[in-house]
Amino acid sequence: MNDLVCPLDFRYGRRELKELFGEKRRLQFLLDVEAALARAHARVRNIPKEAADEIIRKASIKYVDVERVKEIEAEIKHDIMAVTRALSEQCEGDAGKYVHLGATSYDIVDTANALQFAEATDFIQKG
Repeated sequence: MNDLVCPLDFRYGRRELKELFGEKRRLQFLLDVEAALARAHARVRNIPKEAADEIIRKASIKYVDVERVKEIEAEIKHDIMAVTRALSEQCEGDAGKYVHLGATSYDIVDTANALQFAEATDFIQKG
């Protein structure tokens, strides 16, 4: 039995918070950060605008499947690189090579956490 205790235990949590901290939403937060990174790189001309547009367009769970991310992670044993590879696979042309450019895994994770916690805080404060 797992001895970890989480205040967001799915047995007692509210449906909205369960969804917010679920796999699909978590993946979407990570993809949102990758999209923002591409947008910022394009703004300062580090990457072609067309590549950033493609990354932004494909940085969605509509294109990047949770199950595909899990497959890649099982192979490479790295969660964030699995996300970036799955996103890169969906990008057309050479846009995929610009995914995650200049970022560390924790640049992505910490920013996604902040976005997720901010949304959770807003939800809780609204009651």
